[in-house]
Amino acid sequence: MYENKEYPGKNYNDVADWVFGAEIANRFTDEAEKHIPDYWKVIELTINILKDNIPKDGYIIDVGCASGNTLLYLSKQGFKNLFGIDYSQEMLKVASKNLSKVDKDFPSRLFHSKTFVQNMSFNAIICNWTLHFIQERQEYLKAIFDSLISQGLFILTEKTLQSKITENQYILFKQNKGLSNEEIERKKQQLEGVLNPFSVIQNLELLTTTGFSKIEIINARLGFITFLCIKS
Repeated sequence: MYENKEYPGKNYNDVADWVFGAEIANRFTDEAEKHIPDYWKVIELTINILKDNIPKDGYIIDVGCASGNTLLYLSKQGFKNLFGIDYSQEMLKVASKNLSKVDKDFPSRLFHSKTFVQNMSFNAIICNWTLHFIQERQEYLKAIFDSLISQGLFILTEKTLQSKITENQYILFKQNKGLSNEEIERKKQQLEGVLNPFSVIQNLELLTTTGFSKIEIINARLGFITFLCIKS
């Protein structure tokens, strides 16, 4: 049902696949701002929702925490039980450096793993711009769902399959951020087969199949969709 057919004829010899190594980790925020529509808006929206609905001593984890931008702002809002997980060791090095400035013990709450954490329960789980990189998406989502307490919140942002019309507007967005056509095309080739987008409908089906009964779209721009899900 969820087979991705966007890149059936990819030539893997064209360019090296996208990797979240040291080079990207050290300039991640700049990279995100140039390639992710509404990057800071979604982070602000995420924080505002959690401020209004999760107690300050609630347990929150950011899946794909990258350099720690969201966790940093949550910490500044007074949340204490914050955790992060990322499969990139280089990203976690940058996150540890950034987050230790607000809490010297923060690095001990950052997990390096390709699978979700075990034997923990959370009031809220954030997964912005991450799930589309995970091959075993359904299994990962199930682990997230099982780790949420009743009435727990799950905030998910995904790049979805784009029509040609939307893709052209997305290219224009990147051009307006100062990227050249060569840079845009190279990034697209690097991500082929690495970032595997679903359609909006496929995402909704997957979230429903996982067990979420309350699902809303709370932000959408150029094929990047933010879902708010509540576990009954």
